[in-house]
Amino acid sequence: MRTTVTSLEGLRGVAALFVVFHHMCYAPPHRQFDSAYLCVDLFFVLSGFVICRAYGGQLTSRTQLRTFAIRRVGRLWPAHIATSALAIAFAYRVPSVGEVLALVTMSQGLNLFPNGVGNLVGWSISDEMFVYLAFGALCFLLQGKARIAGFAALALIGYALAVWITLSIDRCLLTGKCLGMTFNFGWTRCLAGFFIGALICEFRDRVAALARGRAIQLTASAASLSMVMFANDLPGSAPFAPLVFATLIGSLLADRGPIANLLQTRPAQYLGKVSYALYLGHGVWFLQMLSATTGTGLNDRLIPYALFLFWTFGIAHLLHKYVEVPFRDRFNRWAQSSAQATPVYSQIKEPQQ
Repeated sequence: MRTTVTSLEGLRGVAALFVVFHHMCYAPPHRQFDSAYLCVDLFFVLSGFVICRAYGGQLTSRTQLRTFAIRRVGRLWPAHIATSALAIAFAYRVPSVGEVLALVTMSQGLNLFPNGVGNLVGWSISDEMFVYLAFGALCFLLQGKARIAGFAALALIGYALAVWITLSIDRCLLTGKCLGMTFNFGWTRCLAGFFIGALICEFRDRVAALARGRAIQLTASAASLSMVMFANDLPGSAPFAPLVFATLIGSLLADRGPIANLLQTRPAQYLGKVSYALYLGHGVWFLQMLSATTGTGLNDRLIPYALFLFWTFGIAHLLHKYVEVPFRDRFNRWAQSSAQATPVYSQIKEPQQ
């Protein structure tokens, strides 16, 4: 199988765009993307696969584990801090000391506060950072079948907790929005999705063989699209989203087929390249856009929507070019020099996706 699955890069970009549309159309009556918040679960599954594929066999020493942690912080933290600062500035509110500390340590998504802190979409980045660390520790401590069993256990624990919380605490069958936990219990969604993705990686050859073929790819794509567009119209269906997304990812592993070809086009690949900046960037001001939107007709919202998309893509481009990439490279160099300074040095490679 190829080292890089190009279509997964495009898939991540499309998922980020759907989340942007979800928040852009958040206010009634235009809520055509009401269920697209589930694309965050797609992010988690994708991340688990990509990180496991890149690092799963490399985290066998303390040096490699430290290098992994530095690289992951460098990938997430700079853009997170930049957009959190912008979000606070736009909110015209001085955060508490506890909130600042949570943002600096990326712990704001661990149910520490009764409300979102900083960039309101940043909870998922917080959760992902801590799941990265759990993954690294698991790879360092366990090998072979024991590690796979650890992945399966964490995926099952996260999934069971997420389903129980959304059904019993959030009572989503009554509200219609299942698996919608964010800064409070969103970490259960991250834990489940990430380690489902890691399991796909561990059995990738078998998964690719089972999910091979045009029919399966089209069916998985249609099911995934239906999930992110209509899950809230069928209460109780959203908890199946991570499993549906896992099937879609499996069908794309060979990088062939009609949907894979679409995801390899230049627009999709560009979206994938700036997906992290696009996701964080739009979270800075979507509430301001909603509050500034008057009227319920589509014509009343066209200009605010257009301006929102223009500024969102503008900030995503700038954030990617001037914050995400240069600081990621700087942290990577730091990780490399730190590893080379140790007596026994084993190179660790950064994932391409």
